[in-house]
Amino acid sequence: MKNLEQIRAASAISFAKDVEAGTSIAKGAEGGEAIKKIPPMIMGNGLLAAIAFSLENQREGYASIFTALAKHLANPLISIAPGVTDAKTLINFLVNEDSATLKLATAEALEWFSYARRFVKSPKKQNNDRAS
Repeated sequence: MKNLEQIRAASAISFAKDVEAGTSIAKGAEGGEAIKKIPPMIMGNGLLAAIAFSLENQREGYASIFTALAKHLANPLISIAPGVTDAKTLINFLVNEDSATLKLATAEALEWFSYARRFVKSPKKQNNDRAS
């Protein structure tokens, strides 16, 4: 059986591969590193506010990152948010749960981000790699 660290790392690596393949976005509208901006946003404003920010005004990069988090939280081995498939269903799920579930989801999100921000290449690094 895998431990939580292995599950988190595997999920983050999968997301990083999707970003590299171009099937997922991990940058802000101006090309900034959204993946690195989200953990402080969660710590400062809470998970629900951070997800809401990602969904407003078509913030595709942020929403894409929260969709990857939603899939991680829905993973049967994690099972914090079963059946959740994207950022929108994640926020809808969390607003209807108790505070213990929200607290657990927030803690797991921050743990997942500690891996995701290391595996996802910055947009500038991706462009340099493609130019080579």
